Amino acid sequence: MSHLSSLAIVIPAYKALYLAETLASIAAQTNQKFTLYVGDDGSPHDLKSICDTYATQLNLVYHRFPENLGAKKLVQHWKRCVELVQDEEWIWLFADDDLMEKDCVDVFYQSLLQTQEQYDIYRFNSRVINDQNQIIREHENSPVVENAMQLAWHILRDERGNVMPDQIVRRATYKTLGGYVDFPYAQASDWATAIHFAHPKGLYSMPGPKIRWRYSGSSISSTAHHQAKEIIFGHLDFIEWITRYFNEADANCYGLSREQITEEAWRNLKRVVRNHYRGIPYSYVLPVARRLQRTFQWGILVCLVRAFRMTRTK
Repeated sequence: MSHLSSLAIVIPAYKALYLAETLASIAAQTNQKFTLYVGDDGSPHDLKSICDTYATQLNLVYHRFPENLGAKKLVQHWKRCVELVQDEEWIWLFADDDLMEKDCVDVFYQSLLQTQEQYDIYRFNSRVINDQNQIIREHENSPVVENAMQLAWHILRDERGNVMPDQIVRRATYKTLGGYVDFPYAQASDWATAIHFAHPKGLYSMPGPKIRWRYSGSSISSTAHHQAKEIIFGHLDFIEWITRYFNEADANCYGLSREQITEEAWRNLKRVVRNHYRGIPYSYVLPVARRLQRTFQWGILVCLVRAFRMTRTK
């Protein structure tokens, strides 16, 4: 680690509601060896004043973008925020409403030393909190090291808590891979990015402190059922992506078959639709069916029946 600050914490910011709490959790880090970059997505709120409050406590760079991009192209906003980073070697994309426990940065640097920086992605385990900062779910701790195919299989089974703010990626690899995997409304972009950066070296989950990921009424994840007709295709993009991602060499190396991944992808899609996308307009049944046909290679009549059952029935 050649730089005084090898870690860039990047916040693509829009909401003011929890930003001060987020910055307070960052200012409370026991290891302050990082630079914090805040990219204001043309917010109608005065985010700069909130950031200025922490100007003496944090090495903070604030930049306001004049146009709002995240509302329609969230991953593109993430990427332009990463472009603010100067010479740091590691990128931690955080959220404007999540919290990090106080030893996160310190444990990250300890993990780099312990592993000799051999992985391209390091992650924290996570807890889910509500708008009152109460813990409402404890994600099961991941194995310390997991290969990309096992990670994908467990993510599809809802056995991993991977979200974008729990992931720190190597900047050089970020550039090589073209940044975060981009799906509409960032649907499953966190999952796909974790899998992509874990291939072929694996993903290292750091023990100890956790990320507190907020599930509130103001996040895309928690309002998905209100925007179902617009964002369901983002998840369909991920399902198609994951069924194509691994090859036979991966299957031979990792001990899972592509068929197993495809089966879990279908189960995941049904579960996600059941939880978030019920009741989309009838006009969307045929486009969804066509996507199923393209992804799973089923007959169109089978796809129509399955699309209808997924999206219309209780």
